[in-house]
Amino acid sequence: MAQLLTFLGPDRTACAVASVAMARRLGQSGQRVLWASQEGSPWSTQLWGAPVSGTPTAIAEGVQAVYLGAAPLLAHSWDVVKTLEAQYLRDPLLKQVYSQELTVLPGMDEALALNALREFDASGDYDAIVFDGRDGQTTLRMWGMPDGLDWYIRRFQELIQASELARSLSPFIQPIAGVIFSGGGGSDRWQEPLGQARTFLDAGRRAVQNPRRVLGFLVTSDQPLAIAASRYLWGSAQQVGLTVGGVLALESANSTELAAAFEPLPMHPLPALSDGNWDAVLAALPDVERAIATAPRAITIDEAAGTVRLFLPGFEKSQINLTQSGPEVTIEAGDQRRNLYLPGALRNRAVRGAKFQDSYLNLSF
Repeated sequence: MAQLLTFLGPDRTACAVASVAMARRLGQSGQRVLWASQEGSPWSTQLWGAPVSGTPTAIAEGVQAVYLGAAPLLAHSWDVVKTLEAQYLRDPLLKQVYSQELTVLPGMDEALALNALREFDASGDYDAIVFDGRDGQTTLRMWGMPDGLDWYIRRFQELIQASELARSLSPFIQPIAGVIFSGGGGSDRWQEPLGQARTFLDAGRRAVQNPRRVLGFLVTSDQPLAIAASRYLWGSAQQVGLTVGGVLALESANSTELAAAFEPLPMHPLPALSDGNWDAVLAALPDVERAIATAPRAITIDEAAGTVRLFLPGFEKSQINLTQSGPEVTIEAGDQRRNLYLPGALRNRAVRGAKFQDSYLNLSF
């Protein structure tokens, strides 16, 4: 399994430079690195001095680079979907729909990029994958997809199973399944693809919430707007469970103000890239292992004490809303919503107290 690194900030160019610098440094340290970008050839050519294609290609010492283009990724994923459909259905419906016909719809880019990162990670070919995404909010929505999609499947499955329609149709499920699915089948055959999807999404959620699997860094400057935007991204990252390991400060004179704004994250001044000389930029980057060890965790659960502690920097108390529905607590902060499925001992308890202090939301059950 690879360590995945992602960069968040209001300056898209600065985040790209930081990602390239990190890929270069990890490659020079002896790691097998993949730099994966959602931007096309002109962008990557300026950063690497060579174009980047949709196939991983060696581009620097220890580094391969790949362009995560939505159209080719959609074609690949569509072929996988058709293969799965043919595996389960007697008469596949999608066999006459070809990938060359498909149009990329809004939101597909991030889902396709996330799946591509999953496949590169599962290949075992890389020690580290450095992701060069688009804007910060879009990147965070991508990292939050496994948790969000799992909630939708779980929640609507519960609603359907409890509905009068499901009870009315239950006598007909067995014969319908026998006609639709290959190799016969009953209710278990209906559940098999759904179970596979839930397993896949659960693995993705656990990876995002584990800093040894996915770790983020903020890239900002000492400008007030940049600080505010980066703090907002920091808080939003916690809402999807992504650990942020440090701040890369671009040519910042007011380091005291920056340090106060992002405490307790360590600050790493990042010099400007000069005439294609990466040495100074590489030397200023944080150590990934140290960042993992010292980064504040997005969530801490103590079942014995009946407490949940969520780290939500960048938000005010008035921006946070809390609701509970059965075993799930929904935390809304800014433009992000997190559905927290309570673990064993807390599952049947109601929230007894909620206090927001020093950027932490403390819940007691």
